[in-house]
Amino acid sequence: MRRFNRGFPRALAHLALAFSFFQIAPPAAAQATADAPLFGFRQVSDYLLVVDGEAIPAAKIYSSESARAILVVSGKLPTPALLWPGSARVEGVSVMKMAAQPDGSVNLLPGAALGGAGRFEVDGLDVVFPVGGVVARLKPKPDLVGRQPISVLASEKPEYEQRSRIYQPSDAVVQRLKQQQREVKVEVYFGTWCPACGQMVPRIMKVAEQLDGSKVKVEFYGLPRHISDDPRAKRFGVKSVPTGIVYVDGKEKGRITGNGWRSPERALSDLLGS
Repeated sequence: MRRFNRGFPRALAHLALAFSFFQIAPPAAAQATADAPLFGFRQVSDYLLVVDGEAIPAAKIYSSESARAILVVSGKLPTPALLWPGSARVEGVSVMKMAAQPDGSVNLLPGAALGGAGRFEVDGLDVVFPVGGVVARLKPKPDLVGRQPISVLASEKPEYEQRSRIYQPSDAVVQRLKQQQREVKVEVYFGTWCPACGQMVPRIMKVAEQLDGSKVKVEFYGLPRHISDDPRAKRFGVKSVPTGIVYVDGKEKGRITGNGWRSPERALSDLLGS
């Protein structure tokens, strides 16, 4: 279980856990600054930006494990905002000092900070922060629940889509699965609130895309945080996520759990005996 400093704000602890952000908020004195280069800001999707009461779905929110900071980018803000959870500090950032990378991540070049640092406040699970004279708010997004097409997962969870692009399934195993003559269905149960799902579900998303047009079909079902309250989870005995239930010709053949998610195509092939 991840642990946080006792003084770590509840809302940012929620944010950090949702993002698989970092294990321990560092002391303020040990934190980096935007005067030095900061690397590896990757887009995340658990929060929604609200400015003057208006939700901004097009806003992009990034987190960096190495920088231990959160970057918020939107045309509705005077400048991008950099939030430091360890010290509750907020800084404006120069757009000209943001360097987009081929993998979709963003780096901040030296001297990105614009000065005039403020501090964010916590309102329940919301994070309220000033930037350039504007007060903005980060609100937790509702979890995705129910059946979710891959296209929705990719658009609503950009970090899933990014990790899916990176994953390289075994081509030989995928080719064997494509030759499957029986009707196979894999029901993937996951939670957008679950850090392990954020790492593993993108892998089977990639496998599902490569199996498109074959007899192997993959469906995705989002579950709420209280899994036991979900009727479908009760019906099929799903007690943890991610869980993949594999059906062959309509009958359950087995399940993908635990370490099976490290290579879901191999776990599926093993269950099918292919």
